[in-house]
Amino acid sequence: MIISDELKEELSGNFPEFVEKTKSFFKKEIKPSAYKSTSGGYGCYGERGADSVMYRLRFSGGVIEKPQMRFLIDTIKDYSLDFLHFSTGESIQIQHLSGEEVIELFPKAHAAGIYTRGGGSDFPRNMTASPLHGITKNEAFDVTPYLNAARIYLLTLITKLNLPRKYKITFSSGKENDAHANFKDLGFIAKDDGTFDVYAAGGLGPNPRIATKVDEGVDPKKVLYYMHAMGHLYGDHGDHKNRAKARSRYIAARLGDDAFKKLFHEYLARTLKEEDLDIEPEVFSIKKKGDGKAPKSALAVPQRQEGLYYVQYHPFCGDPDVNIFHELLTYVEGLEAGELRLNTDESVYAINLTAEEADHVVKLIEKDTAKTSFDRSISCVGANVCQIGLRDSAGMLRKIREAVERAGVNKAHLPQIRISGCQNSCSAHQMGEIGFCGFTKKVKGKPVPSFILFIDGAHSLQDTHFGKQVGNIAMDDVPKFFVDLGEALDRENKDFTAWREENKSEFDALLGKYGA
Repeated sequence: MIISDELKEELSGNFPEFVEKTKSFFKKEIKPSAYKSTSGGYGCYGERGADSVMYRLRFSGGVIEKPQMRFLIDTIKDYSLDFLHFSTGESIQIQHLSGEEVIELFPKAHAAGIYTRGGGSDFPRNMTASPLHGITKNEAFDVTPYLNAARIYLLTLITKLNLPRKYKITFSSGKENDAHANFKDLGFIAKDDGTFDVYAAGGLGPNPRIATKVDEGVDPKKVLYYMHAMGHLYGDHGDHKNRAKARSRYIAARLGDDAFKKLFHEYLARTLKEEDLDIEPEVFSIKKKGDGKAPKSALAVPQRQEGLYYVQYHPFCGDPDVNIFHELLTYVEGLEAGELRLNTDESVYAINLTAEEADHVVKLIEKDTAKTSFDRSISCVGANVCQIGLRDSAGMLRKIREAVERAGVNKAHLPQIRISGCQNSCSAHQMGEIGFCGFTKKVKGKPVPSFILFIDGAHSLQDTHFGKQVGNIAMDDVPKFFVDLGEALDRENKDFTAWREENKSEFDALLGKYGA
């Protein structure tokens, strides 16, 4: 992604202020909340305990290009990194950094084309997208040329919009909803006729909302107008006084769908009249050829480009073994047309691989990648690290895994779990077949750490709905709940979906056993 020198300068603006605030934070001269008000805009947050920070690397559209791979390779080695996290926002979080380290890394990241300005706080956040755009056989059309233009344009908005909260934009290639396009602040869904349907004012967390369809049949060359219009509508009509109700979904909830759609089109009409934002799409093509062989591993999936394959790497909790990830980066960087793409399920795809290359990637990652739906469970980093987290979501997911493995449960029967440490829904727990959210319950009049249980959420393009809250389980009982559930599934040799369909009363009894 190539941007102008002028834009690079804009995105580095006020860096000395970030340096000064970071030094003050580590000297304990300012509170974490005061630091966050500045550091968040640079993609940096203090961790729990205020003795370290997290640095969030934006990879627009989830794309990790070769200069960015080189940055990661060098940074992992030079700073002896031991904790990385693939986020559901298609970014990579470097955890447990010192002040000196994050100050050094900011200009190095920018030099590699990783622009972390707006990686947090009240800015346009990292743009997400279907990770296999342009290479999968299963897409409405190739959104890559328009996504690439949007990736650059979004960076120009970071310092120009006056937003009350974060602004999330995403692109779906039209046959799947990995990018969660119909519950973001702005989402583009590709259609078979070569146009986009556009959704706006959706979001997860407290008071979640499915987005409103504000337009259909949209010419892909016009998507930047929609980004501009929604950004300014959000800035003008979002609540700048009450952060709890400042997200764009509250605008639509307050106005109603029809009035919000009318307002959106007023902003769009003004933008179309005043701005010149038509996209001249650049042709996207991959010239690399296959090696004439067939891969040995089933983890290698054919691309639309004949003879080429992709492989998904999905580490547990989105926390890769740093040594394995370093090997993957080093190998893919050296390949013709080698590229990595992050996904919202906390995985990364290696793409444009020959059969032999794909088999080599599989060997690199096989000890650290998911084999079952349960292994693909999704978690935020949790309260042991996150300042605002209520419960240790990642730690709980690991305890669940340890408990079911110790009990001899067949993990292949268990479902994917989405587990968030608080109501902010960083794991999208409200969209999962089973989701958990950190909370507190009263037992015999005393507060007890717990997780609220949601079931039956869905996020396909054909069926998007939020899960139902069905219980509140004490934290210590959650692993026991899954052992009992797994043993029930094993007795009938069925996965969770099939078993629950036929055993709803038994599932309800299981909930009742743990006080749900």
